[in-house]
Amino acid sequence: MHKEPKKVLTKRVVVTGGGSGGHISSAKAIIKELDERYTLNPNNFLYIGSDLGTEKEKPGNSLEMRVFANEKFEKKYIRGGKLQRYFNMRTIYLLFRTILGFIDTFKIFRIFKPDIVISTGGFVSVPVCLVARLFKADIYLHEQTASVGLTNRIVGKFAKKIFLAYPLSQEYFPKERTIYTGNPVRNEVFQEGGTGPLVEQVRKMLEIQEEYPIIYVSGGSLGSHLINQAIKESLVPLLHDFQIILQTGDSKATNDYNIMCLEKEKLEESFKDRFVVTKYVDNDAIGFVLNNTDFFLGRAGANTVYEMGVLQIPSILIPIPWVTNNEQQKNAEVLKSTGLATIISEAELTPEKLQMTVNLFTRKELDVNLKKIKDIFVLNAQKKIVDNINF
Repeated sequence: MHKEPKKVLTKRVVVTGGGSGGHISSAKAIIKELDERYTLNPNNFLYIGSDLGTEKEKPGNSLEMRVFANEKFEKKYIRGGKLQRYFNMRTIYLLFRTILGFIDTFKIFRIFKPDIVISTGGFVSVPVCLVARLFKADIYLHEQTASVGLTNRIVGKFAKKIFLAYPLSQEYFPKERTIYTGNPVRNEVFQEGGTGPLVEQVRKMLEIQEEYPIIYVSGGSLGSHLINQAIKESLVPLLHDFQIILQTGDSKATNDYNIMCLEKEKLEESFKDRFVVTKYVDNDAIGFVLNNTDFFLGRAGANTVYEMGVLQIPSILIPIPWVTNNEQQKNAEVLKSTGLATIISEAELTPEKLQMTVNLFTRKELDVNLKKIKDIFVLNAQKKIVDNINF
């Protein structure tokens, strides 16, 4: 099939968003869609992220910096901060860095002079979008969650259009400026093949999958110490009936990956091949892992829930309770409403509760509403977003 030649992008476009896998993967999908349609160069395109990593890390190693490290498009990273809902010494530090982020953004825009800013959320988008407004740029917002956090409520007040992942979040924005697009879904999750050491380990699991179903456990892109600990304390009882792929993240503070590797070494030989530990599941392996998973257990981030819905993977969700506006709980409730998920509150999470829920949920016949799933978890969001921006 003949591919149409790329168009010339005459306006100067900025994409911003970062801090979590959901914000970053949406930004990445939109950039990829733009790149397929337009010739992008440093004069007409720029991605802006933050340099702020996790609480225990020094600035300069943020998730977006790692994800976009090898991308060829123009990138800049401002000094990142955030507004905390509680006060300690770090609050002052983060507030100061927020001010510096505004200054960094102003310096960037004084040279780049954006016409359009597309925000996928995360606190980095606040200075970028507010400064962009001073430069009279048109601002477009993509909201990935069923609820809406402080950042997107601020930006939504002056965004030209707001693209929604879930109909539920309509109530937070003026109806005349919203468009229901769904969430961008990375193509890699649909790939049934894969390459790399993780794929080879999972391939061995498939030989006994009928007897021992596979549970993929993930605390999101950064991992979850709480979930890793619960799995550690439940490991042997679960491995009597299941195989587990555990994505721990790479926290230097908790050292969960190395701890869980040591736990694997302590297992009896017959259990070792039923337990796979990995820091991350990269794009070369994610499709193979998800398409061979019987159940998912983990956090309820926007992209995680959306991918479980699209792929119709039965899920046990443990939402983070302290995120703004309880957005993970609301994401989880969307998937639960289709019959495809159950929820364990973090306050109730104990090894005993985890084991009981896994045993009950994996054995019962699910009453799944397929029509509702198809209506909620729509595809091609990035195409709809780009179609509705006046370039």
